[in-house]
Amino acid sequence: MKRPKQILVALKEYEHAVELTDLACRVGTRGATLLLVNVIELPDVTPLDAELPELEALAKKILRAGERMARRSRLKTKTLVLRAHSAGAALLDELKERKIDLAILGYHHGRLGEAVFGSTARHVAAQAPCRVLLSIPRLK
Repeated sequence: MKRPKQILVALKEYEHAVELTDLACRVGTRGATLLLVNVIELPDVTPLDAELPELEALAKKILRAGERMARRSRLKTKTLVLRAHSAGAALLDELKERKIDLAILGYHHGRLGEAVFGSTARHVAAQAPCRVLLSIPRLK
């Protein structure tokens, strides 16, 4: 497998932003571009243009954490906050439109310690037009 040049990193939680971005930096080739994306997922009844200053601020904080990590690796980095009713669909649109080579997503552990394959990760992994790397955080 050739090393990816366009990498989308889906950053949902602050706690995992550095870890997922670091992973992207390690698998990316010299000259690669990272697209750090946070999707603000809203209920279907909420308009996408609703005023959500707290969620916007949190999204930017998460992206800044990833951006700091990426800067150390000297890879080109772009950030993007999306609003959507379906995070999976929004991520797939970005993967297709930007011709991404690799998507990196995280998923979490359930109550009993098993890895839980979330609906967004499952949706993206099943329909992505590129390779998908899923990262499972360590059990605490």
